Amino acid sequence: QQYLTLAEEKALVAFLLLMSNLGYPIRIKYIPLLALTLARQRSPTAKPPGKNWPRAFEKRHPELKVRTVKAIDWKRHGNN
Repeated sequence: QQYLTLAEEKALVAFLLLMSNLGYPIRIKYIPLLALTLARQRSPTAKPPGKNWPRAFEKRHPELKVRTVKAIDWKRHGNN
């Protein structure tokens, strides 16, 4: 059984891709909180998704690539 409806999943994927393109990728651990927010709009008594839900969500949507954000090298800054 799917936690979010297809329309809600599309909206969540669109939001995640938009934030990633703007340079603010969302961490995987925050995706269940966003899903709970969407589910609570549908039903105020909705329970949070299960512990394996984020991984399954990632597998269902291969367009969401996992990116690692690297720290900026200190040598790039002229004053350091």
